[in-house]
Amino acid sequence: MGITKKYCHIHRKTLIFEIREGEGQEGPWRFVITAKGVLMRKTVQKIRILCFILGAMGILATTAPAQQQAKDTTDVMMPEQFTETLKQVWTMLKNEMDSYLASIESKDEFETASEFERRVTDSRRQYIAKVVKYSRDQKLDKREFSVLFKASLGVYDADKEMYPLSSPTVVDAPYNIPTVQCVIRKNPYVALADSIRQGYRTSSLFVNLPKGNKWQVSRDLARAAKADEDQIYFRVKMTIDIEKADVKKQAILELVPKQLALVNNKTNQVYWTVPIR
Repeated sequence: MGITKKYCHIHRKTLIFEIREGEGQEGPWRFVITAKGVLMRKTVQKIRILCFILGAMGILATTAPAQQQAKDTTDVMMPEQFTETLKQVWTMLKNEMDSYLASIESKDEFETASEFERRVTDSRRQYIAKVVKYSRDQKLDKREFSVLFKASLGVYDADKEMYPLSSPTVVDAPYNIPTVQCVIRKNPYVALADSIRQGYRTSSLFVNLPKGNKWQVSRDLARAAKADEDQIYFRVKMTIDIEKADVKKQAILELVPKQLALVNNKTNQVYWTVPIR
């Protein structure tokens, strides 16, 4: 008589059992052995089904790949932090552009015109490669910067249930020089402008809401927001793009706004969001 043993141990409180199967002269047989003896044939069938289900669950648990949570690449920053980040990127661009321009400033006395053109092309290619490497090392191609601009709530109109909104926050940004230009992609909510402040030339980033833009909000929520007004901010989500391949004598640092939101920075409540395209 050939015997094939199949084991299924189930720990459910104190229940531990084993299924055995075999082949005899009268055909196949199967029974279950427990600590209390052999179970009846119907009970065996039910337990076999249970074993199959539990086994399948075990296979799924061990073979299904664990879902990895998407890594959050958003950096929440106060204005001063974002200014420092922009300064670091701007300084890198300035240094690399200055080095590139110095290397192609003039044709060597013993260099032919075609050799000079080839050297200019090679130098430009090297410059672009360095900038792209810096961008990827700093993950600028993936990072999103959420910059907080203080929001001011005007006088609530209880009849129309509307709040006028504004922001006094100005983020210092790098000003334009002949070798590096700082720009912002055209959009209706965030602006960048050069100005003179205390006798010094500066560039400022600020929230610039369309004229007449107001927050439609219920009275209860408006009252709660007013009580937390010192924690109410505009959150501008944006990226920094420096990977411009069509450079000649000026590097480009471009700010790309992606989203504007009104938030409570203390409770993390988001009152509204609007995508920027």
